[in-house]
Amino acid sequence: MNHLPTLDQPDVYGRFSRLAHWGGALLTLTMLVIGIVAEDVLPKGPERKALWAWHVAIGVFAFVPLAARIGWRLMAMVSGRSPRPLSPAGWTRVAEKVGHGALLAVLALMIVTGPLMVWSGGHSIDVLGWFELPSPMAENKALHYRTGLLHGLGSKLMILLVLVHLVGVARHGTASLRRMAGRHG
Repeated sequence: MNHLPTLDQPDVYGRFSRLAHWGGALLTLTMLVIGIVAEDVLPKGPERKALWAWHVAIGVFAFVPLAARIGWRLMAMVSGRSPRPLSPAGWTRVAEKVGHGALLAVLALMIVTGPLMVWSGGHSIDVLGWFELPSPMAENKALHYRTGLLHGLGSKLMILLVLVHLVGVARHGTASLRRMAGRHG
């Protein structure tokens, strides 16, 4: 039986990193797809409103796991716990570090601007009628506008960065996927 390490090892990501990566990817991509369909595909109406409600609800439930994902990855990077890079030293390794950092930064931007956009619009965050998160601030139209712009820009950057990430995964072939699946070699 293959014993899977809890923490990252030099050649493989540990259980925590894998769970944070795949769980974070699933949550992020789900909210991204729902947001794009609600914003750019559906006309204004009840279907669009219902889809936005799901985007917001998933965002509320995903807030803590996604914030933990960012913290876990930053701690791993700072402590040197991450597996050895697959790329040789040089511009590709630097590009990978910048790309991973950018993904985390945009993810952080999204989990901050999402709630701020709703609250600064003078609304509480309604989670599918189950409960509400009251606004900790008064309505602020300027902040609402700016956070809306940043959230929209963040969604476009997230699409771009996910595509770049997938190109990097393809570039490394199965080695990258094996490490993120918890398999050595």
